[in-house]
Amino acid sequence: MRYILDIPPELVEKINEYLRSKKYNSLHDFLITAIQNQVYYESREEVSGYEVPVMTSSSTTAPVVNAIHLLKLSPRLSEVKTVPLSDLPRHDYLWGQYNRLFPVKIVTRVASNLLRISGTEQIPLLELQEKSAEIARDLGKDIARKERSMGRKRGEIISAGLPIGRKQEKTESRFKNQFVGYVARIKVEGEHTPEFRVEGAAPTLKFLSFSLDEKNTVNVGITDSGLKFSILPNPVTESQDYSAPFSTEEIEFLLEHIVSEVPGEAKLIRLILSGVKEGIATPEGLNERINSFKKDNGKKWEGNEAITMRVGVVSRVGELGLLGRRKDGVRVTYELTELGEKYLAKLGDL
Repeated sequence: MRYILDIPPELVEKINEYLRSKKYNSLHDFLITAIQNQVYYESREEVSGYEVPVMTSSSTTAPVVNAIHLLKLSPRLSEVKTVPLSDLPRHDYLWGQYNRLFPVKIVTRVASNLLRISGTEQIPLLELQEKSAEIARDLGKDIARKERSMGRKRGEIISAGLPIGRKQEKTESRFKNQFVGYVARIKVEGEHTPEFRVEGAAPTLKFLSFSLDEKNTVNVGITDSGLKFSILPNPVTESQDYSAPFSTEEIEFLLEHIVSEVPGEAKLIRLILSGVKEGIATPEGLNERINSFKKDNGKKWEGNEAITMRVGVVSRVGELGLLGRRKDGVRVTYELTELGEKYLAKLGDL
């Protein structure tokens, strides 16, 4: 039987992306797979969010989990098994290129769902990287379209940090490294055996715990705090409300968590907020503030590292509603919000 179907342009764009990525051999394969999935879905007597199994063109007999469901919020996420932090070293501050925290929400939610489905305490890091990047790209494009229609300006864009650039492989790789994280080999002078260190926003925030098996394969579990953050309702993912990246409850959780668990990040935030309060409200002035913060090896920032760090901290505190910005032509100045004033007072004892 033959059907003629008009497909909306935004769906055509996504379908073409999947075809270009070689996930499907042809448009015919994609449409047949989509129909099989929907028939399977409708035939289920009980369907619950992300737990709906679907088929792909490469496996029509063994259903697998459709990536989009891995972002769903479910009460059953509270059943996910958590793990303690591994003894792999990590920074106690976020690197400047981790310029947003909303991507971490996506990563922790996907991790929780994958762990819930597997019923295990850990999953391969590569699996989490692939699924998180795929979902972040699809969600990011939807958010970006909405933001364009809203006329949202730079500094307010929720989709910033998500892998939505035209060079898909490059932007997804950056997302995997910067927000999901990885384990880096570190050469130690005079030592033949390399050491390892965890990099990336989610593990630096102590939401994810990385471990190495006997073959040095990286596995990842979620910590208690990571699970708590992942199951907090989010306005974007749950309500398609694009007015802000986080709910008030999520912001309160993140601010409390940073103070208690990520002291270097708390100190960087204090440097920025206190500088603005003292009248050092330009990017150039705040660069000098950041220069007073030493790396964990006690050394100062080199080259443009201080600028990178300042950009990252300012972006994150702006995302959390602690800092506002005014633009007069090309000149940018910052100002504390009411929440920023309160948080600065809380950081006073650090």
